[in-house]
Amino acid sequence: MSSSTYQSELIRVEGLWFPHADLILRAENSLFRVYSGILEARSSVFRDMVAFPQPSQPESGENVLDGHPVVRLHDLANEVEVFLRAVFDSNFFERSPTPVDFHAVIGVLRLAHKYDVPYLRRRALSHLDSMYPANLNDFRDINTGFTQHHIECEDHGDPIASLTAIRAASEVGALWLIPAAGYRLAYDWDAMNEAIPRLQPHELKIYPRAQAEFIRATAVTHQFLTNLPSASCGSDACRQLVSRAYTGLANWHRNRFDCDPLGGWVFDFMERDGSANLCDACYDTAHMQFQSAQQQFWDALPAVFGLPEWDDLLKSKREALDGTT
Repeated sequence: MSSSTYQSELIRVEGLWFPHADLILRAENSLFRVYSGILEARSSVFRDMVAFPQPSQPESGENVLDGHPVVRLHDLANEVEVFLRAVFDSNFFERSPTPVDFHAVIGVLRLAHKYDVPYLRRRALSHLDSMYPANLNDFRDINTGFTQHHIECEDHGDPIASLTAIRAASEVGALWLIPAAGYRLAYDWDAMNEAIPRLQPHELKIYPRAQAEFIRATAVTHQFLTNLPSASCGSDACRQLVSRAYTGLANWHRNRFDCDPLGGWVFDFMERDGSANLCDACYDTAHMQFQSAQQQFWDALPAVFGLPEWDDLLKSKREALDGTT
């Protein structure tokens, strides 16, 4: 291939091609011309890479461009782009809770880990922690839509997004993100069915089994219904509402509520007409026992995915996020 043909097939990425910069990077068919000094100051890996002596007379063709050696990176071009933008543009990848694109977070996380840029790694992990929290109350609020995370994702319930987050978290050792991300993947029938063809062999041993566990746990977390109406309740309305909830729980798979032991959807059956509600005594009983059962499920969730206990996961989270983001 001639030098001119080779160069015509490559794309100089806008905003990351500085005409007077001294380092040219290539990822797939994308080219980046950046300042080595800035990259070296951020990344120990690039510092060592640039420190290797370059040939006095660069080779021609694919190894040289505009008189500069081309350093080939074996990474996805889109991930290299967001990583370099995060390094060279201080407004591109700001601290949490600044809104940010999900795929940018993943790309920055993976390459900041690979090329040892600690502040960007911490920043990316902090962003993901808002989407996949390690705290039950925070996760419940996001799962029910009570609060919104700031990461821009086409569909928070997208199984591919959850699977991508799981794999990135595993790759960089951020295991505390996996319980929430794994839950998002496994609790939804449609999401799981869409994800199964993409699962790797070791993942096929974990996530379908987790879904089966969630089916069992959905019944367990809703056992509070057996204690309703409460002993101090004499309301026929409560009895009717509890009966409605039992029917809903028995038919949850047909109603497409999936295997969601952390969801409060069964309460919808007790409030469907917008006016009938449990009395205070029944509600207090239901709420207390439901939250207790959910906490027990959450405490055991890491084991479902073959992970260490929460104490160990939270310790690793503190260590990973320690420092200025």
